[in-house]
Formats: sequence, structure tokens, C-alpha cells
Amino acid sequence: MKKTGRKSETATGAPSGKARKVGRPPVESPNEERRDSIAAAALKLFSESGFAAVSNKELGEAAGINPALIYYYFEDKEDLFQFVVRKALADALSAYEEIRRDRGGIDSLDAWLSSNLLLFGEITRFLKVILDYAHSGRRSPKTDEAIARFYDTEVQLLANALRQEGNVAVPEADELASLVSVFLDGLMVARVVRPELDSERLVAVMRNLLGRKEK
Repeated sequence: MKKTGRKSETATGAPSGKARKVGRPPVESPNEERRDSIAAAALKLFSESGFAAVSNKELGEAAGINPALIYYYFEDKEDLFQFVVRKALADALSAYEEIRRDRGGIDSLDAWLSSNLLLFGEITRFLKVILDYAHSGRRSPKTDEAIARFYDTEVQLLANALRQEGNVAVPEADELASLVSVFLDGLMVARVVRPELDSERLVAVMRNLLGRKEK
């Protein structure tokens, strides 16, 4: 049979290009909004039921998609988990930048403390997910790296704020930044266990203590 010389095409008429993974539905192209909605659904489910207990079917239903589409965006469930961790950091940084932009003149330390209060629900779910991971017995160097990067970024941001805005010496600024990071984690957990806590007041107390240290 004579070859036509034409390139193979997809159902949409576009060149087929790279071979599609088996099982991947060809109905749509990857998009950031869909990927983020899958991650948001995964964060909620992982925090409620634990990573191991959540099925692809449940993830698909929560995200409002065909479960097979999950692997159109992520290599596997572990890849999705790592993305959830990275997105938690990106969301916290985004909220921090937005607060600094909207509240002209607010310093970096206040902006970070405020962003944690603003993202209470998301950060609490994030903490539940990484606690589940820590106790699961399964280890992934990439996941460990993603979690470490979240806290390294937080501590570095806080330490820089204390040094630049509070004139705190380098070694002490690093130690105080680590203390504030642990305080914020503890506060998020305490709000779940003791919902009557006034977290805004406690953050203000911490800020005042740091303010005294800066003087």
C-alpha cells in the first residue's frame, strides 16, 4: 500500500507527537486550574482519612473528574503528595506577598504571621498530612525534601525579617525564627484541639515579645 507521507494526527486534527501513556484519557490538555483542584481535593482527603486510605475513585469524585485523569497530571500518588506539599508552601508565600501588598507598610514578620492566620484551614490540613506521612513508615527522599524546603523557607524568611527589621544578631535571629516556626505549628494544632483559643491574640503576644527582643 502506498504511503501518503502525512503525519499521524490525533482526534482533534493536531499532530500526535509523543505517544500518550496507556490509560490516559485524550479528552483534554493539562491545565493549571485542573491540577490545582486535584491537589486541593487531595489535601482535604489526605488530611481527613490519611494518604494510604484514599482511593483514586475518591480523589476523582472529590475533584469532579474521571479518576484516570489524575495520572494525566501526576506520575503516581506519591508525585501528587509531593505536589500538595509544594503547593502548601507556594500558597503560604502567595498569601504573605498579598498581605504585604494590600497592607502597605506592614513588615515581613507581621505579614508572615498574618498569612498563617489567614490560611488556618489549609495549613492545619497540611500539618495533618505531613504528620500522617511521618508516622506511616513510608519514606520518600523527594517528599522529605519538599517538607524540609517548606520549613527552611519559613525559617529563612523569619530570620531575615528579624535581622533586617529588628536588628537582631544573626545567630539569635536564626534561633528565634525556628522558635516562631514551631510556635505557629503548635498554634495550628492547638486550634483544632482547643477551638476556644484566641489565636489572633496569641500571635499578637508573640509579636510583642519579639518586638521587645528587637529593642
